Amino acid sequence: MDDVARLLTRRALLAAGGALANAFCGQALAQGPSPNLSARPVTIVVPFAPGGLADVTARLVAEKLRSGLGTSVVVENRPGAGGIAGARAVAGAAPDGSTLLVANTNLAINPSLYRSLPYDTETAFAPVILALTVPNVIVVRSGLAARNLGELIALARAEPGRLNYASAGSGTFPHLAMALLLQSAGIEMAHIPYNGAAPAMSAILAGQVEVLSSDPPGAMPQIAAGALRPLAVTSSARLAAMPEVPTAVEAGLPGFEAVGWQGFVAPAGTPEPVIRALNAAITAALAAPDVRERLLSQGVAFAPGTPAAFGEFLRRDIERWRGAVAASGARVE
Repeated sequence: MDDVARLLTRRALLAAGGALANAFCGQALAQGPSPNLSARPVTIVVPFAPGGLADVTARLVAEKLRSGLGTSVVVENRPGAGGIAGARAVAGAAPDGSTLLVANTNLAINPSLYRSLPYDTETAFAPVILALTVPNVIVVRSGLAARNLGELIALARAEPGRLNYASAGSGTFPHLAMALLLQSAGIEMAHIPYNGAAPAMSAILAGQVEVLSSDPPGAMPQIAAGALRPLAVTSSARLAAMPEVPTAVEAGLPGFEAVGWQGFVAPAGTPEPVIRALNAAITAALAAPDVRERLLSQGVAFAPGTPAAFGEFLRRDIERWRGAVAASGARVE
């Protein structure tokens, strides 16, 4: 990182910290006492177990925010119920900017997947920033006679229902991405849901299933080892981390795209100046070269923008996955 880039990144973080402090001062004058970020920790809730992409993203951003905002930033894992446990905790937290949720595609899927939720997804949260987009990669076990997506589709058409695919669970993004692909290709495969991405990966490596829709970080080590063969990524553009793998469109499915995402939200009612300052601080954190390098290696694309843009994106995504969940038949009581 050259001196100019280092200086610009530091200035952006300091400016964001100052804006956040000013926002809190303004809130205190208008609404009475409010937390002082230099004395009170900011908590980033990860609604999944440690080790996944949401956890990695949270910890990379938290490290930059600690120095940029001059306050303690704590990452707290609250896994359970497809992200609902952590989301409920944030929805009920004080709307003062001291609690954030690392949200992902599950936040948009769950309103259609679950019969009831302990919060209203569209009103319980204040969007802060859409940070990353995350496609899946379609892989097959190395012994399967399919060298590309076209050959896999041909195999499925020749014997409908004989092939099966694993997912991280019914109604998860990998399941729905694969269901959309099958629908687009006009083919059938049996769905075998597992309790998480790791068991699904173990199943295909053991030869129990033929096909898997996986996030890039989970698949890349097995692809490098020759255990799995990548056929396509589900994004509209190839990934920097896997430039040799074509998109599904390039592989013969015109218009197909199924992309997940990671972002940050706060409790509804968090003052707009605080939201804007948090947006600026996280944008600066994501721009740090070491953060970009680490996340790009995970097969993601950067997508930071305004809080308003993220809010509109989230509304569209909730509607989009409503149709996909209905088509898949997935439902959780």
